[in-house]
Amino acid sequence: MYKYILERAGDIDWMAIVPLLIFTTVFAIVVIRAITAKKDFINKMASLPLDENDSLKNQNEMI
Repeated sequence: MYKYILERAGDIDWMAIVPLLIFTTVFAIVVIRAITAKKDFINKMASLPLDENDSLKNQNEMI
């Protein structure tokens, strides 16, 4: 089926197909990873920018 589609699409530049395949692959991996992520990890990452105590502790450790 794919061979037929690619044969009929003679005007499509191969330099456009490769980035499309790369994008589709990366997008699929990100979606699968987001769906299978643990809720604890998501909640920890979501509250990270809002946690002032933790960021102050990290700044003091750098000094």
